[in-house]
Amino acid sequence: MDEKKFYSLPKLPYEYSALAPYISEEQLKLHHQKHHQAYVNGANSIFEKLDKARKENTDLDMKATLKELSFHIGGFKLHNLFWENMAPAGKGGGGAP
Repeated sequence: MDEKKFYSLPKLPYEYSALAPYISEEQLKLHHQKHHQAYVNGANSIFEKLDKARKENTDLDMKATLKELSFHIGGFKLHNLFWENMAPAGKGGGGAP
């Protein structure tokens, strides 16, 4: 596969410090830069594995591969929803974050 990545880590719609004191900057960075990034890396890795198997005409355990892909894409999508549903105090029409 060329260096095209299907998934990339989205930029947060607010600064890492914006949700303090409810969520610390350290916690938000860890969850976004490490945890969410792991779903991105996992999904892209599966796509690379599928592309390699196609090019080499090799077999894969498709049930297991698609289950793993579903896990990573689900985690990616749920984290996107998570970030979009939080906002700093006074932003986004809600009350406290």
